[in-house]
Amino acid sequence: MSKIRGISHVVLYVNDLDKMVAFYRDMLGLIKYRENPGRMVFLTPDPDIDDHQIALAKGREGDAKLIGHIAWSVDSPADVKAFYEKFKAAGVPIDHCVSHAYQEMGNTVSCYFLDPEGNCLEIYALVPERDQARINRPLDLDKSVDEIVAQASGLVVG
Repeated sequence: MSKIRGISHVVLYVNDLDKMVAFYRDMLGLIKYRENPGRMVFLTPDPDIDDHQIALAKGREGDAKLIGHIAWSVDSPADVKAFYEKFKAAGVPIDHCVSHAYQEMGNTVSCYFLDPEGNCLEIYALVPERDQARINRPLDLDKSVDEIVAQASGLVVG
């Protein structure tokens, strides 16, 4: 049976991106590892271990939701597919499926889904194989695991 390995990262929507980055950097000692200028900053205590443990995203307004999503890591793309199938069978809303291109660690096979109160959650596994494009790609988790990995990595199944 597929099993969660642990929490990977949290994405917070913020009002003041610069102020929040300064707090997490100065108060907690996190390192700003990557950013989409003016939109999102990825922070980690150690870039050799994690691409990010927290991401701060511009876009919180008034009483808007604070959490962008909570990510749970699993061992393999087959585990992501197993959770996806379980969610579909149980009627859990699937938000989207995508491959994220990390700078150092490879790409992901990610499935975003919603809890009963509409909070966004992610189940993902790393895929070390990848092309040089370093882009995010939509995924079809109804495909075979080999096809899903090929989609995520940008490499053609041979």
